[in-house]
Amino acid sequence: MRYLAVLFLLLLQTSCKQNTRNYTHIIVENKIVNATVLQKIDNPEKALLSWYLFAYGNECTTDSNKTKCQILKLLAIDDECDKEHIDFLNKWLNKNILIQLKLRNCPSLPHKSAIQNNIEKIVIKRVSDTLSISIKVSGMNTIQEKFWTIEKTESLILNNNTLTKTND
Repeated sequence: MRYLAVLFLLLLQTSCKQNTRNYTHIIVENKIVNATVLQKIDNPEKALLSWYLFAYGNECTTDSNKTKCQILKLLAIDDECDKEHIDFLNKWLNKNILIQLKLRNCPSLPHKSAIQNNIEKIVIKRVSDTLSISIKVSGMNTIQEKFWTIEKTESLILNNNTLTKTND
């Protein structure tokens, strides 16, 4: 009987360790997109990534070679303002009221806007049920001749097919 209890505990520990997902994916570094990683990411990572592209990048055109547009193509997102994609983001990010409001208006920066943002780096990290995204965006306003760099890391908890921002 004791042998069965020990065996059960070993199996339980092994199965728990297999369910714990810990990894770091470099999506973009030095404006180079890691296509191999993008082909394997799960829906929570896809939602997180596409939300940040939505929030920080200019709209894509069919001939655009911007980093954001390359990523969206690899994620099979033809139009980020498409109802299906907005519904996907709403499903995963439904706990954040500000995101919900922004998604209603689909606020992509026009591709010919005076404000141009470029995605420099994106890293997604997962530790168990916590997803973190680190993003670096450089931008400029061509009319005002102003330049900026945004670097931030945010964490979200994955729970019941929903991503909820942590109170870092």
